[in-house]
Amino acid sequence: MLRTIATSVLVLSLAACASMATYPPVDGKPTMSGSTPPLPQIMASSLRYAHQRGNPGAPLVFNLPPDTIRAAWADVERRLGDGARPMAEGDKDAFTVKQIRLNGGKAEVDVVYPTPVGVYQMLTVHLEGYYGGEYRPMFVQRWLVPVDQLQRNEPVLGSLDEKPMVAAPAEEAPAGEAADTQGGDENGSTESADGSSGE
Repeated sequence: MLRTIATSVLVLSLAACASMATYPPVDGKPTMSGSTPPLPQIMASSLRYAHQRGNPGAPLVFNLPPDTIRAAWADVERRLGDGARPMAEGDKDAFTVKQIRLNGGKAEVDVVYPTPVGVYQMLTVHLEGYYGGEYRPMFVQRWLVPVDQLQRNEPVLGSLDEKPMVAAPAEEAPAGEAADTQGGDENGSTESADGSSGE
């Protein structure tokens, strides 16, 4: 009984540490590294979901924020599984994680992606989950304005690159179950996990 209570307190404490944080860091917000759990899982799930909702016919070439350490890139690639790879020199198009906002059990990830008609747009993947568990995409908000293509970012060395990593299993693709949708504002539209649109 005491062990259960202690575990619950620990999980809640860790969740509180993760609340109201952004990556890449923003002045005045708690600082996270790209390898800080649950960021690799959130980035991988968001990239896959953005690919499915934004341009499923394109290869899943991904690009992470500047100064993300090499271990985080490798972790995201393992989680995405076969068919996905990091952006390389000479690649023209990629799905780029621009920013992550983590607030306890909710996360938002901005992804810039190439549309089928050749312009770049941004969508925000909204996820729900809990620290120590999995954050699952619930819906996307599409921003209906063209954006600039983001430059390729290089992985950087970090302290975790010196240590062996346990390979994370490839995650299952998001289930096609219906999810609650939230209305977008005048700048964007929403689409839930079941494909319905909130425009």
